[in-house]
Amino acid sequence: MNDVLNEFYSLVPHEKVELFQGMAEKAVQLGYKPKRDKTKQLGISFISNKYRVTILRFGYQKNQPVFRLKFFASKEYSSVLDRSIKATIEEFDFKYTGCYGCERCKGEKEGYEVKYEDGREYFRCGFELIEICEINPAIQEEVIELLKLQTAFYESKLSLSTARTGTDWPPQE
Repeated sequence: MNDVLNEFYSLVPHEKVELFQGMAEKAVQLGYKPKRDKTKQLGISFISNKYRVTILRFGYQKNQPVFRLKFFASKEYSSVLDRSIKATIEEFDFKYTGCYGCERCKGEKEGYEVKYEDGREYFRCGFELIEICEINPAIQEEVIELLKLQTAFYESKLSLSTARTGTDWPPQE
């Protein structure tokens, strides 16, 4: 799988390679396996068989590297990530907000609660990855911490579900 990552890194501007490598290394350390997406453009999803979730995705849009992240387990994050959630919501004219009723959440809703300065509030389902709108070295440390926090969330759900029911928690993606 390093071949796919190396292929991706070869297309990333030199100044951003370390950022993507750091995120990939942390995701792999946490048990997520990089898998090439079945798309025309090169894309890599980091998937956990244990939790049955994708936590991170690398790809290209308009010949630029992009990454998407799942981080709803954290209620505190930087303004960059707040803007990223809002950009995702606004990209679809606020159509894909609220709970979809898919029943993946057991108990409390799993997603992003967004508040605008004018008082409007929206919920974005946590099943979806959020494209991060600014890729810079300053965000790498935060993303790595969010990967750890999101994984701890999945681990706690898995442990809790197994203890209660004797069955595995993760829903199929």
